[in-house]
Amino acid sequence: MAKPQLTLVENTGSWHGRVVAQTHEVSTRHTVQSLPLADQLDLFDAPAPPDLRVFVVAMDTVHGRTLQKAVLSHKPRSVIDLRYAARFDQYGSNRDTLFAYFTSVGSYYALDSMPWHDLSVRDFMTEGGVRVPRAHHELLELDKGTVMFFVPKPQHANMLIAYLNRMLTAKAKTSWRMEQIG
Repeated sequence: MAKPQLTLVENTGSWHGRVVAQTHEVSTRHTVQSLPLADQLDLFDAPAPPDLRVFVVAMDTVHGRTLQKAVLSHKPRSVIDLRYAARFDQYGSNRDTLFAYFTSVGSYYALDSMPWHDLSVRDFMTEGGVRVPRAHHELLELDKGTVMFFVPKPQHANMLIAYLNRMLTAKAKTSWRMEQIG
């Protein structure tokens, strides 16, 4: 005796009392990290793209071509450089090329240095520990579009992601997605 097998099929509106096996392969879909908590999502609807996309770039480890491709493909409205010294000496890129890409996609670049050498993970985890320059304005007040943050090292990217994730979870009114580059 064979065990019955349950197969998910697309709801076509008609039901004849039997389950029909789906013959084509279902493509995988990327999910956003945060959606408004209004209704239950339908199994077959593709999620809408998030209103806000945040990219955190670890500049010491990112390759220049990877950074250039990210700028050209995601077209950030703002690039906030949180490094103490704004150096653009990655392999495969230079300052002139990168700033030409910023201009071509219409990105606003701002250098808002943070003293990363004086900060620890604890500073980003506590409520009153650290305030990231321009993060509140760029992510909560201008809550749509793509924003890139440049940080020195991958561990700084992890600390910033934890901070931004906590801030957006508590205060964001729109859907958002956060990714790390480098």
